[in-house]
Amino acid sequence: MSDHSRIVPFPQDGRPPPPEHLSLEEAETWKATVGARKAGFFGPEIFPLLEAYCATAMICDRIAAQLRELDEIDHEAYESYDRMTRSLADLAKALCLLPEGERTDA
Repeated sequence: MSDHSRIVPFPQDGRPPPPEHLSLEEAETWKATVGARKAGFFGPEIFPLLEAYCATAMICDRIAAQLRELDEIDHEAYESYDRMTRSLADLAKALCLLPEGERTDA
């Protein structure tokens, strides 16, 4: 991968568009996340974490959809979902996305 493949252009309002390689679901999460913060909140140095957040959110959604379809408890799927939601919360914390009351170091 060349250094240029990681460059994300900034639109006029200062909010970075989603990278082209993200899936549709990931791109929608990127837009919602970036759009919820003031312009300039996310700089290029944080894009890898933001991409990981978008991918993890998509994975959580997919596992949750699978769990809703199950007729019986799948402990392995629940454990995967638990791990992924914890990862999502950790990424949200690192990106300063959680409401002030949720930012605890428990």
